[in-house]
Amino acid sequence: MRKQTAVLTACVILLSFILSGFSIWKDNQVETGQDGTITLRMAQTSSETGAIGQSMEIFADRIYEATGGKYKIETYHNGQLGAEIDTIEGCQMGTIDIAVVNQSTIGNFIRDFQALDIPYLITSTEQADAVFLGEIGDEFLGKLSGVQLYGLGIWESGFRNLSNSKTDVNSVEDVAGLKVRTMENQIHIAFWKEMGADATPMSWSEAYTALQQGALDGQENPSTVILTNNVAQVNNRLAVTEHAYSTVFLVMSPATWASLGAEYQQIFTEIMKECSVSERELSREMDAEAIGQLTEQGMSVTYPDKQEFVDKAAGLYTEWEAEYGDVITRIRNLSAAN
Repeated sequence: MRKQTAVLTACVILLSFILSGFSIWKDNQVETGQDGTITLRMAQTSSETGAIGQSMEIFADRIYEATGGKYKIETYHNGQLGAEIDTIEGCQMGTIDIAVVNQSTIGNFIRDFQALDIPYLITSTEQADAVFLGEIGDEFLGKLSGVQLYGLGIWESGFRNLSNSKTDVNSVEDVAGLKVRTMENQIHIAFWKEMGADATPMSWSEAYTALQQGALDGQENPSTVILTNNVAQVNNRLAVTEHAYSTVFLVMSPATWASLGAEYQQIFTEIMKECSVSERELSREMDAEAIGQLTEQGMSVTYPDKQEFVDKAAGLYTEWEAEYGDVITRIRNLSAAN
C-alpha cells in the first residue's frame, strides 16, 4: 500500500512538473493569428496620455504599416502587466516582448545605470540628447545584453520635480521631514535622505494610493508625468527642482528580437530611431505646457535655488565620483560642449 501511494505521489509530482513546464513554454510562444499576423506585447507603468504612452501607439502603428501587417504590437499602460521590474523579468523570460522602463529601475540589474541618475549631472535638453542619442547612449543599450535583454531605444521622461501636500518648498530646508516616494534606486534614495526627507522607495502603482491615504507626503517626477497621472489630486504643491533628468529604455526580449530576422530587425531599428526623436519633441512640447496646467488644477508652484540642493549633496558627489568617475566626466564634458 505504501509503495502504491509513493508511486502515485511521484506521478502527481511528475505531472505537475510537466504541466508547469508546458505553461512556461506556452507563455513564451509568439502569438500568431490565422492570417499570419504576429502579435507582440509592449508594456509600461505610466499613463497612455503622456508623451511616452502616445509614442508607444505611434511606434506600434508604424511597425504594423512598415511590416505590411505582419507584426501587430499590443500596448499596455498603467502597469497592466505589472510593475517595471515585473516587465523586465517578463522580457528576460520571453512572456513580454517589449518593456518601457525607467533608467532607475534598470540600475537594480546593472549598477552602471545608477550613474545616469546622479542629480544635476545633466542640466539641459541639449546635453541630454548628446548623451542618450550619442555614443554613451549606445554603450548603455549594449550593456543590457549582459542581463538577457536587448536594448531597442531610449526615450525621454524629462527633468524631475518635487511635489507634496504639506508645505511650499522655497529652499532645500523646506524638504526636511517630508515623506517622499522615490524610485527603487540607491542614488535617488541617498539624495533625498541627504536633503532631509524621509525617502521611501516604492513602485508607482503603490505610491499613488499611499499619497491618497496620506501615508506619503510627496513624490518626484517630470511635470508631464505629474500632470498625466493626476498627481494634483493628491499633492497641491510643486517645486521646480529639475534635480534629475530621466529617460526610459525600451528593452526587448532577446528571443523576440532573434525571431524577427535581419529584414524586420532593420525595420524595427529604423522606426525606433525616428520615434526616439519625435517622442522627445512631443515630450518637450507637453512639458512646456504642464506647469501652467498644473497651476490651473490648483497646485502652487515654487522655484527654489537649485544650487542649495547641489551644495547640500556635496558629500555624496565625492562618493559618486569615486565610483562612476569616468561616466560622470564624459557626461559633464558634453555639457561644456553644448
